[in-house]
Amino acid sequence: MPPLRQIKSKMTMTNRAELVSELRATLTHGLNLQGAEKVLHALQDNLLVLTGLYLNGGLHHFGDKAEFSPEIVGLVTRADGSDLSERDRRKIEAWLVSTPQVTEFSMSPLKPVNSPEFIPAKNK
Repeated sequence: MPPLRQIKSKMTMTNRAELVSELRATLTHGLNLQGAEKVLHALQDNLLVLTGLYLNGGLHHFGDKAEFSPEIVGLVTRADGSDLSERDRRKIEAWLVSTPQVTEFSMSPLKPVNSPEFIPAKNK
C-alpha cells in the first residue's frame, strides 16, 4: 500500500478545483455599519443560502471616518463544493442590480478556486 503522502499527492493532481467567482459590490457612500450589514445579510439570507451558495468574505472599508464606500467582497462558491455556474452568477447579478444600496459591482469570470489571483501573497 502506498504511503498516505503519495495518495494525497495523486488526489491533488487528479481532482479538479471547483469554479468560483470573486464578488465586489460597492454600497452607498456614507452607509453605516448597521445598514451595510443589513444588505450583506439580505444577500446571504434571501439569495445565497436559498440557492446553495456561500460567500467566503464580508464587509470591507469600515472604521473611524472611512473615506471609502463600504463594500461586500469575497469569493462566491457552491456550499456543496461543486462548481459555481453562469446561471448562479446571473442570479447574483440580478439581485445586486435590484438592490438600491448597491451602487456598482463586479463579478469575475468563473475560475478555479486555486487560481493565482485568489491565493493571498505571502509576506516577505
